[in-house]
Amino acid sequence: MIQAQKQKMTVLLAPNSQTNSATRTANLDTLDADYALIELNFASAINTNAVGPNVKLLESDNTTATNFATFNSNFDLTAMSIVAAHGVRWEVDTRTRKRYLRISVTTATATNDNVTMGAVAFTSRLANAPSNTAAAMGSTNDIYSIG
Repeated sequence: MIQAQKQKMTVLLAPNSQTNSATRTANLDTLDADYALIELNFASAINTNAVGPNVKLLESDNTTATNFATFNSNFDLTAMSIVAAHGVRWEVDTRTRKRYLRISVTTATATNDNVTMGAVAFTSRLANAPSNTAAAMGSTNDIYSIG
C-alpha cells in the first residue's frame, strides 16, 4: 500500500443541523494509531444574530461518557462564530494521549438559528496498514477509490 494511504478515515458526525440546546457526540478509537487529524466543517448562519456552538475534543481510557476530560484548552471552543462558513482542523499526537477521543458539539439555549456541521477523522501512522480499501474506512457504508 502507498505510504499516503496508510490511514483510516472515520465519519464522526455526519453533516446535520442542530437546533437549540442539542448535543451531538462521537468517539474515535485511536488504538494502534500514532496520529489523528480531525476536521470539522460549519455552514454559515442564516441569521446574523445566531449564537455559535460550543465544540470540545476530550479524551478517556474508555467510552464511558462521564470519564472524558479536556486535555488541551485549544480544543475547547466556546460560542464559536458561525457568521461565515468555515472549518476547524485539530491535529493530535495520540502516542501520549488516552485511547479514545470524543468530539462534542453543543448548541446554545437560544441559538437564533440552526447550527449545521459535520466532522471526519483520519488516523495515521498506523501500527498495521489497512489490508484493503474497506479496512481503510470507518464503516462499510463509506466509499474508498484509488485513481
